[in-house]
Amino acid sequence: MRTMNQPASDAHIKLIALDLDDTLLRADLSISEENKRALQRAENMGIHIVLASGRNYFSMHHYAEELFIHRRGDYLVGSNGAQLIQASTGNLLEDLKLSADFCKSITQEFEREGYFWQLYIDGNIYCNHMNEWAIMDQRLSGLSLEVISDMDAVLSQDQTKILVCGEPARIEALYKELKNRIGNNVEIVTSKPYFLEILPKGANKGAALERLAKRLRIGMESVLAIGDARNDFDMIQKAGWGCAPANAAEEIRAIARFVSPKTNEEDAVANILEHVVFD
Repeated sequence: MRTMNQPASDAHIKLIALDLDDTLLRADLSISEENKRALQRAENMGIHIVLASGRNYFSMHHYAEELFIHRRGDYLVGSNGAQLIQASTGNLLEDLKLSADFCKSITQEFEREGYFWQLYIDGNIYCNHMNEWAIMDQRLSGLSLEVISDMDAVLSQDQTKILVCGEPARIEALYKELKNRIGNNVEIVTSKPYFLEILPKGANKGAALERLAKRLRIGMESVLAIGDARNDFDMIQKAGWGCAPANAAEEIRAIARFVSPKTNEEDAVANILEHVVFD
């Protein structure tokens, strides 16, 4: 872990990948003016600014517009790496999917065990039963929410991801069980303690960032990634400069090259850029 008084003179950053929730965004889901100014300064240096989130395009694009990323033709990593999106158009350059057969089988298991689960189709959240976590997700994402009315029809389609929600202790137990049982075939992460996500193999932020860096002919040593949660682990580990805000999970802080003394509420992104990019 890099300490505050170590110089960053060896950093030659060409791409900055940013998690949204609890990293760039404050609790009220806004981007501070200080963070905006820092990112604009980085962009003026010719650095690519890439939002990398568990959110999909419909829940991310207004942040890209707020930061003017869409005007520069840069990219968004959506759905925890299942989607690579051209910010200027919303076009999907990569779109990994879970097979319909898998989705039907695993959701039947969740139904038997009494889990709440949901799917994301276009700009909508479809949940198996209305519940407090789905309503929370609706508030966080800004997407519309409805209960699945025709289960067979919905589960006849391939899906980007399945989210299971519930009490953190139960979600953590399910995370460990699924990692052991099917973790070789799909990606399993928690984006918040009460949200577990099942994604196609290869759909993680680190792998998506590697593919994007290759597309842009940028070495991973020139990538700065900032995140706070378990679903950020791979990109923090793979980036040359994997960094974290002070509020990040312990396992993220443990692998970060630099941990800001500031939280997402205190402009951690600007602080990290000051010490790694502008130092």
